[in-house]
Amino acid sequence: MRTLFVLKALFIFTSIFSQVTSEFSKDIENDITNFIESKKQFYNSPNIAVAITDENNTIYLKHFGNGKKGDRYLIGSMSKSFTALLTLILEEKGVLNINDPVHKFLKWFTYKNKKISDQVTIKDLLQHTSGISTEIGNTFLESNSDFDYTQYYTETLKKIDLIDSSELRYKYSNANYRLLGLIIENATGKSYKECLETYITKPLNLDDTSASITPKLIDSYQYFLYYPSIKFNKSFHRQEIPSGLISSSANDMSNYLRNLMNSYNNNTNSTLNSNSIKQLFTANEKSNYGFGWRIVNDIFYHYGTNKSFESSMYILPSINKAIVVLINSNQAPDAEIIDGIASILLNQKFKNKSSFKYYRNLPFIVFVLALVFLIQFMKWKRLKFPIQFSKKILPNLLLILGLIICITFINIFPKLNGVDLKTAIQFDPASGYSLILISLFLSLTFLLNYFSTTAKT
Repeated sequence: MRTLFVLKALFIFTSIFSQVTSEFSKDIENDITNFIESKKQFYNSPNIAVAITDENNTIYLKHFGNGKKGDRYLIGSMSKSFTALLTLILEEKGVLNINDPVHKFLKWFTYKNKKISDQVTIKDLLQHTSGISTEIGNTFLESNSDFDYTQYYTETLKKIDLIDSSELRYKYSNANYRLLGLIIENATGKSYKECLETYITKPLNLDDTSASITPKLIDSYQYFLYYPSIKFNKSFHRQEIPSGLISSSANDMSNYLRNLMNSYNNNTNSTLNSNSIKQLFTANEKSNYGFGWRIVNDIFYHYGTNKSFESSMYILPSINKAIVVLINSNQAPDAEIIDGIASILLNQKFKNKSSFKYYRNLPFIVFVLALVFLIQFMKWKRLKFPIQFSKKILPNLLLILGLIICITFINIFPKLNGVDLKTAIQFDPASGYSLILISLFLSLTFLLNYFSTTAKT
């Protein structure tokens, strides 16, 4: 859902670059500030950190709420951009080649059809064209330090049944970048954390950016109804860091994006290899994904979601601007905010749409359905709890149809938003458990209504 929203906005933005000036005036700054404040109020966000950079320095850095400069946030899947950059730096140094087969570094990397898995390269992992499904990547073990992803993937990948290489199509999966993390460690003989520090955070002076499993983060929250009121206890699994658990600050991310943008634009204000950075931002022929980045024409972006953090980043090389938004809650307006800021910078009206209240109202729907169930239960009780099946076809068909609708709802609804029910519960418990209760109360209401009706006939 977030992806479609971003893509539509970006499509509009790319059509108007010719009308844009790179000037960042006081009026533009005030418009951005007022827009963010309105979003904070609408979402009741605890803190929103926003930074904008041009080719020279950070031109806008504000914290809306309880945050301050230097506060660290989990950046979610924006971590993939660091892992991709680290992979290309290691290629520059001759440690690996992105065209190397994965099994060169991970001997246990085998699908059901070994001939197919032997063809999968590091580049395929970078571009999510390895054939590994989204579902496999949606396993999150957090603090279970006894769990070894190496053993898990050894067993899981053997179940992937592909007939030929044409099935190595684009499928976004966290598993690809966790495997890249393992490759980086095997190829260098060092931890992912050490490699990130040696090749990226120290050279770029990113003092607040880390791959630590015990980072000092700003307090973060999950929603109940309209308020992020559930303080989240954070715990991490080391092998999940390359795909989504790097922590950083708004200022650091601004510096990071500036270096990438300048290198892409062949600006001397960056120490990064220009050829490697251009490779990061080259989409493959199967999707709009490059190496750790999504590409729409001349806009590069990614977003990140953790259980109590959300984030988004844009690079707009045509106007020498980059934007990052970091928020310390789930169900946050990061995508809306970054689209709105880009609209202001690009002198384009922003269509302000949000499904926030729809999802936050799910507990109210549970309450209403619980009342309906209670009324139906009392009716069934007055009839002395009859359990009687009808001999007529139509009532039985309606009951079966109702139960099928409930089962389908609980399975299909989360997938419309790109996740399964387990992931929905992990990342938004209020909504996830609400879906279960909605399906449960509907099913029981259908069933009790059926027994009550058949008892009277």
